[in-house]
Amino acid sequence: MKREIALLTLALVTLSGCETTLNEPAMGALGGGAAGAGLGAIIGSQTGHAGAGTAIGAGSGALLGALVGEGMRRSKESAKQEMREEMAQQQYQQQYGGYPPPGQTPQAQGQVQEVHTKYNPKTGQTFPERFKYDPVTGDELKYLQ
Repeated sequence: MKREIALLTLALVTLSGCETTLNEPAMGALGGGAAGAGLGAIIGSQTGHAGAGTAIGAGSGALLGALVGEGMRRSKESAKQEMREEMAQQQYQQQYGGYPPPGQTPQAQGQVQEVHTKYNPKTGQTFPERFKYDPVTGDELKYLQ
């Protein structure tokens, strides 16, 4: 029992330094695997099969941890996209005093295009230099070359 706890502690200390280089699913898998291995070792030692309990706990913990980590990643990406869209809408409102109709851009409304323009690489539409994000899609704009 003491050996399993020592190995678990060593694994946690060793893996905790990797958290800044791993994405959310990988971090979740590591944390879940470590927690599952610890719980599996404790439960397995009660039944006389600490090794099997550790293996089963580590596998199931890693799987559940990866699923939780993927959910966290998707949630973070969704929040970023919502922020981009909101910033683009605010930028458009400041510039033109209102929100564009769905599916329309400043070009479609007949706005005068500036000399220095930016474009959306995904849609190909151009915008005045003052824009940082596409007001419709929220994509970051690039300078025309």
